[in-house]
Amino acid sequence: MTRLYVVTGAPGAGKSTVIPELLRLRSGQLVVMDMDELLDSDGRVLGLDIADSGAAANWPAYNALWRRITELVRRSGTPMLLLSPLIPQELPEGRWLHLDCPDPVRRKRLAERGWSDEQIAKAIADAAEIRILVPRSVPGDGTPEESARRILAWVNE
Repeated sequence: MTRLYVVTGAPGAGKSTVIPELLRLRSGQLVVMDMDELLDSDGRVLGLDIADSGAAANWPAYNALWRRITELVRRSGTPMLLLSPLIPQELPEGRWLHLDCPDPVRRKRLAERGWSDEQIAKAIADAAEIRILVPRSVPGDGTPEESARRILAWVNE
């Protein structure tokens, strides 16, 4: 099957911010999607707040939905780039890259979104885990264009 590229990163890394630049700069056929794009403006999918810890029992089903979406896209022969907060064990296929930023940058970005100290601490812990599980990374603290160019260079290796 055609290749799946997964760019992971904890909240605040810049995944959603880099999408317009990825779409603008990509060459050839490449489908670019962010896992958050299935969520409505309230952060819900099918009426469920998927980011809420109370929804944790539904996360495997949400991940399975994304696996199926990636299969449907790739069977067309078009490679896919998925931006996601997942780790390889949660989506066990594809080639993985980590979009990362320093913790003070992440803290500032998430505070500007109105996140609580507890939520920010969890995001920083998630970032530390992802750094271990997906050691190959590109910086997400420069401009979105710089990050997009680095991601696309990795895709085209």
